[in-house]
Amino acid sequence: MERQGRIAAVSVIVAFAVIILTGCTTEKQTEAAKGAQQRTEHDAEKIVSDDTAEAINQEQEQTPKDKESQETAGKAVREDGKGNLYRPLMEAVIEAIEADDEQALYNLQNGEEAKALAAAVRNGEHYIYFPNGEESGKGVGFYTFEECSCKQWYYGDYRDGKREGKGIWYYVSSSTEDGSLYKEVYNGDWKEDAPDGKGRQITVLGGNVQTNKKYKVKNGLFYGTYHIKDKLEDGTVVRGEYKLKKGKYVTISDEELEANNFAVPEEPHLAIAFLYNKAGELKSCSMVYANDITKGVKHFYK
Repeated sequence: MERQGRIAAVSVIVAFAVIILTGCTTEKQTEAAKGAQQRTEHDAEKIVSDDTAEAINQEQEQTPKDKESQETAGKAVREDGKGNLYRPLMEAVIEAIEADDEQALYNLQNGEEAKALAAAVRNGEHYIYFPNGEESGKGVGFYTFEECSCKQWYYGDYRDGKREGKGIWYYVSSSTEDGSLYKEVYNGDWKEDAPDGKGRQITVLGGNVQTNKKYKVKNGLFYGTYHIKDKLEDGTVVRGEYKLKKGKYVTISDEELEANNFAVPEEPHLAIAFLYNKAGELKSCSMVYANDITKGVKHFYK
């Protein structure tokens, strides 16, 4: 069947924060979290097929207003795909995402077909391709953002043009100091066009896995209690936990740090957990240095 594309405007507000996670005694770890998004949803404009546009234009009794509307619709078809113009690209994107092949996806999104699609889909808009021509069902979407040059993909379930059910949110970029690829993937539950339920987040930089963890998600933000494990320079294995509420760390106060003989840093910081050895002895703590920290799925940060 002919595929049906849909393009809808979505406004976003994006900001970036870098998080450095440091052991209060010896070990240093790095964790990065980017972005903030406030989404405003608009009704999607249905793109009619060439055959439908032609049939409409052949109607006998039309008002001038009707003719103007139909001419606009026909122009949209010609400019935004005209049948299966983007079918090869979107089918290749599906293959790359299913194979979890970030290099293939990166090559596709920097190819001529993707550049043509990006030119047709202005910043803040998105384009959805359904392999079997459904209005709902499994499809793949190309998403752009007004506040950055980020281009992202979604492959999974849709309902009336909104992401609903199970799906994969995929972002890949070479905007790193050494030009190596960075990918961020969320694979899990969606509701009302946002990650919602349970899912796994994976981040990989230059082939090195930074994050591979299951999270509870609400409107794109992580919440719940999570365990952490560390090893000090002397080989001592220490364990602890931290909590997230609406994507924010539930933190330990400076008074608690001082009470446990830890020096309070001068830099802006958030101590998130004390770490204990098997004997229950307090050995270390984990601390985040940042002014504003949010953990969640990229471009769904509040």
